[in-house]
Amino acid sequence: MHEEVENSFSARGDERPFVLVIMPFDPDWTDLYEYGVKFACEAAGATCARVDEQIFLESILERIYAEIERADLIVSEMTGRNPNVFYETGYAHGLAKPVILLTTSADDIPFDLRHYPHVVHERRINVLRPELEKRVRWCIENPEQARATLRRGASDRDELERMAQHISNYLEANRFTMVGFERVRENINPSYSDDKLQRLIEFAPSRFRRVRMKGNRPGIGLARS
Repeated sequence: MHEEVENSFSARGDERPFVLVIMPFDPDWTDLYEYGVKFACEAAGATCARVDEQIFLESILERIYAEIERADLIVSEMTGRNPNVFYETGYAHGLAKPVILLTTSADDIPFDLRHYPHVVHERRINVLRPELEKRVRWCIENPEQARATLRRGASDRDELERMAQHISNYLEANRFTMVGFERVRENINPSYSDDKLQRLIEFAPSRFRRVRMKGNRPGIGLARS
């Protein structure tokens, strides 16, 4: 194993890093977990478990939070946008845990999470296993870089939130319902490129929508106007 990984985990006394899998407790997911996720994690050199496999005395929620805190890496199945999975994944992000997202369709991953490592498996074990093994192996061999990816994601969200506030303030102050991308750069911030503004619209569809200004120029407008 990579020397950095040995140093990272040996201090805790574990022989292998621990991957916690967060997914709905539903028999429909058993085969994908047993023959896909678990196989991939173990092939990458990690131990792997779901909370419902374990024996414990505390409440299920206490156990879940404790296992998230203990885990070196989280794998979350986002299919169906299960609220418990979303909440527990958010808790893991809050603890700066590296997280790999799984889904049958990219549409089930919110836009602001899609830059995190994810595998679209379409419920096909032969697709899931090699892709997940590769990503788990990279995370446990590059723990600092895996955590840095999470920090970059938080930074991206912060920038989009600032952009949203700047544009909302500008529209409100001028009593506008929309503004062209060019005027955004002229009057708000010259660094707000077309790509960033489009990402903002996708990040906050309840607040903004894409519009066309005179001359078919791209613009951003309030979602409800």
